Amino acid sequence: MIVYNCPLVPFEFFHALRIPFKRIEPISIEFQKLHPNVCSFCRSAVCSVKPTDVLVWTDSCDSMRRAYDFLSQNVSFYLHIPVKNDELAVLSLSRDLKRLWEFLKTVFNSEVPLSELERVHRWFIEKSIHLERLIEKDLNEAKTIFEELSNQEWVGSVARKGKSVLLLGSWANSKLVEIVEKAGGFALNATCSGPYSLIFEAEPARDVFESIARRILNKRLPCGRFASTRELKMLIERFRPEAIVLHTAKFCDFYHFDERLLRELKIPFVTIENDFTNALEQARTRIEALLEDTKDRPRVSVKASHFVGIDSGSTSTKIVVVNNRGDILFEQVCRTGADPKESAKRLMIQAMKHLKFDPQESFVVATGYGRDAIDFAHARVTELTCHAVGVKHLYPDVRTIIDVGGQDSKVMRIEEGKIVDFVMNDKCAAGTGRFLEIVSSILETPLQIMGKESLKAKTQLSISSVCAVFAESEIISLRSKGYSKQEILWAAHNAIARRLVTMYERVKGRPPVVLTGGVALNEGLKRALEELLKVEIIVPKNPVTTGALGAALMGLQQKL
Repeated sequence: MIVYNCPLVPFEFFHALRIPFKRIEPISIEFQKLHPNVCSFCRSAVCSVKPTDVLVWTDSCDSMRRAYDFLSQNVSFYLHIPVKNDELAVLSLSRDLKRLWEFLKTVFNSEVPLSELERVHRWFIEKSIHLERLIEKDLNEAKTIFEELSNQEWVGSVARKGKSVLLLGSWANSKLVEIVEKAGGFALNATCSGPYSLIFEAEPARDVFESIARRILNKRLPCGRFASTRELKMLIERFRPEAIVLHTAKFCDFYHFDERLLRELKIPFVTIENDFTNALEQARTRIEALLEDTKDRPRVSVKASHFVGIDSGSTSTKIVVVNNRGDILFEQVCRTGADPKESAKRLMIQAMKHLKFDPQESFVVATGYGRDAIDFAHARVTELTCHAVGVKHLYPDVRTIIDVGGQDSKVMRIEEGKIVDFVMNDKCAAGTGRFLEIVSSILETPLQIMGKESLKAKTQLSISSVCAVFAESEIISLRSKGYSKQEILWAAHNAIARRLVTMYERVKGRPPVVLTGGVALNEGLKRALEELLKVEIIVPKNPVTTGALGAALMGLQQKL
């Protein structure tokens, strides 16, 4: 079996030699001998290679090179891919391809003549051209041809139902497509696991190795390492997607450069960073929020007098009940605990007892990470959309929302009541309430008074680390140097604020700015944000329940 790591390989060799082949795929465990900063694709994909596999390994990036250091014990060929596509690059690659051809013939004891490789190359070109035409006409037939050429499973939708979503970036799997489809879209895959990895733009040459080299180096959509020739605009203009998902592996730096162009084109998009552990809840939230913002929610017949919003968060669960006019009748907060469903049920029972209404008289919308666990909800909406609706109801002129929760933080830019851009931090404790909990424990200061205490600082200290773990070490170091508790607390609040300001700048935030979430009541964070942004920060009376309020109002909006 031949295993290849990247579509920048001569597929024609495998077909001409009639040798079984497949592309390496990441699995849900990581190879621990690789450095933690090596991309998650390589760290997990290395584990799927068997000792008997024959490797054709391209040096498509530094992480792939590091992975090969540990895989070179296999029978393998290391294929250098130039980063340019000029004549010198073509000649260099064609020479290496000749060596690879002889290597494979020797390993598999094959006497396939060069004329057979030439025939297969012509067949491959014809099929690739046909594949490009079919992408716009018949995805089912395109799927058949793609799988025939690459011996790789088709990743993408085959039915054009719902909003068109273009997948860009690095290798993506079918789980990402499933999320897009469940959110109401169909996915066209333009990552390196999709059909565009086989489509090229180059004139054939007389020498078959030179011709294959030109095909490899002149992809219609080059991968991220060919940043100077990556013409995304052409692809976007051709397919005119209604939204884009930019998918990248954790610690892969190539595809974040695409964000600049996507922002200039003003197409709704979201960036997904995948560690291939199958923990895709954050990805689902981002994609659902993206597609919620691109569609008009249908109005349905709702016979209810009480509209209930339940926000099931990672730390706390919130409930808000509004009447037919949108007036808040009841709101309550409790800890989520181990069972999101039970905590939501308890709050629902409290609301019904307090307001004396039956379940049949209510319409329930669930939001938050635990929304799918709330089986008595009539509808489910992402927390980003709900926060935008809730805050907009309280402050109609809001332009930016900064939401800081216990385990994540979000910054959303609002125009005409809709989210036009957002970023989330849910991979790192820095910039979240969790970081304040760590500081509270180190400095033995209750969370409730940390903010006020930080405002008493007389010296402006700085914590430079953006990582919560390293920041913790800095705090311990500052304490050992004799700095006061108040001074260290102010430095900690300032560190969180700087992280949030970076997110604010990414979405091009502007005032009025509303701060929500459990951490919004912290006076130290509010002051630190105001000083860095040089704007007045608005904090709602109850900033914890804005998501639940938005969910309740979305239920009310569905009433005819």
